[in-house]
Amino acid sequence: MKSKFIDAVKQSVKSLFYPQKIDETKISKHAIEIIKVLKKNNYEAYIVGGAIRDILMNKNPKDFDIATDATPEQIKLLFRRSRIIGRRFKLVHVMDGRGIIEVSTFRAKPHNKEVMRNGVTKDNEYGTLKEDAERRDFTCNSIYYNPLTKVLIDLYGGVKDIRAKKLAMIGDPKKRFDEDSVRILRAIRFSAKLNLTIDKNILEAIESKKSQLQSIPYSRLFDEIMKLFLTGHALQSFDLFKRFNLSKYYFPSFESKNPKAQSFLLKGLSDTDDRVRANKSVNPGFLLAVFLWSDVKKLWEERNKTSINTTVALHDAIDLVLAKQSKVFPIQKRVGVTMSEIWRLQPRFSKLHPKRIYRLLGHPRFRAAYDFMLLRDHHEEIEFGLGKWWTNFIVADEHTKSILVKNIKLK
Repeated sequence: MKSKFIDAVKQSVKSLFYPQKIDETKISKHAIEIIKVLKKNNYEAYIVGGAIRDILMNKNPKDFDIATDATPEQIKLLFRRSRIIGRRFKLVHVMDGRGIIEVSTFRAKPHNKEVMRNGVTKDNEYGTLKEDAERRDFTCNSIYYNPLTKVLIDLYGGVKDIRAKKLAMIGDPKKRFDEDSVRILRAIRFSAKLNLTIDKNILEAIESKKSQLQSIPYSRLFDEIMKLFLTGHALQSFDLFKRFNLSKYYFPSFESKNPKAQSFLLKGLSDTDDRVRANKSVNPGFLLAVFLWSDVKKLWEERNKTSINTTVALHDAIDLVLAKQSKVFPIQKRVGVTMSEIWRLQPRFSKLHPKRIYRLLGHPRFRAAYDFMLLRDHHEEIEFGLGKWWTNFIVADEHTKSILVKNIKLK
């Protein structure tokens, strides 16, 4: 894209082109170097989307995306450590050490619509910066910045909306949701993550279009829903999830009126947010185990009355809950296995016999199951002192461990 095109765009769309004070200490040096290389080879290139949005909101961006008029093949020729990826739309990952910068070619709306099996319209069609900006979903994600010229390009008032703390959509929300219903969940996620008020036009469109989410393949929905709860704003997402009555589609257990069940769920969400803020790993299997625990616990208590022992009762309860959940919103098999193991290990924390203690300690899911047990301990679901004993045992050296095992006596 040459300077003549920029001038034409200025005149035709009355866009906002102006120098903008950006805290460049928050911009990836790797991203700047990529833009320098593209510019040196006579290509236009801009940092776009979430990174610029976050900087304007005084946040520290984690990911940097670059948009350019160079094609994926042209980009790859310029960077030795790069690879072309993507089926829906080809883009390039440019690597530097362990970091990856995503570089994409300006996109345009496809002239011939081709819907893939996952329900998404294939749009592997290149365009201009103006067309690229138009096809992005929210105004706050359609801001372009060139760190070399210090010029910011904002065609749809994203800066103004960020300052007003408003989440607004480019174009008619109903039409944009028809193009891709997953944008409904993205609207909820960005509102929760960025503390932005959802524009009333989007609110109306969500209410009228949310049933379309049921036609989206579960695999794609699962990933998007997990982003709601595993990226540091789980509590806010939970509130919005219930506000838009999405629980009935995915997790009916959210609607439980049991105060203890609600408290357990909210504590699990809060702990997950704390882990994200502390840059600790988060596990979707653990969080889903929290989501469905009230159902498992209720059935476990019922089965305990007729089963030969509590472990068998728990296993029956788990199988029934997972079977029921699969009819509402199936959970990926690998995640379901993690959930099941976390639950099945719970009775073993009460069996404080030397061999069983060390066997449990060596289990691959021990840490997740231990964290889950502490959550239960916080809600007085297990024997008093059990959580403290295990915590002391885990941090102890081998000599102290042996003493703790020999002197097992819960208070």
